[in-house]
Amino acid sequence: MHLMVVARVAGVLGGLAWIVRHVADVEALRWPGLVLLAVALAAYGAGLVSRSATWLRAIVALCLPLLVWSVVEVAHGAGDDSLVDAVAGGAVALVSIAGMVRARAARQPAGAHAA
Repeated sequence: MHLMVVARVAGVLGGLAWIVRHVADVEALRWPGLVLLAVALAAYGAGLVSRSATWLRAIVALCLPLLVWSVVEVAHGAGDDSLVDAVAGGAVALVSIAGMVRARAARQPAGAHAA
């Protein structure tokens, strides 16, 4: 399976898990959502770097989730933890959905003579 497909699916599922966790007050969705979002961010990070620099891909795949986590932890000080997590998860889910839409549009032929 392609790395970006994994990132997008994990991003949508993890983001939705955190949104449902906040809306329905289901605390059991915290850790599965966290794991899915970490996988999505690691895959996005690895996708930012050329395939020829494997060591750099590994470093960026580790650092991007840590960077996002640190920003979310700072935001936790400003509001309700569950709400902050839901907003962060929703942001990752929206980015993932946008990526899916863009990838689908890129695969379809364009123009007046396209079938």
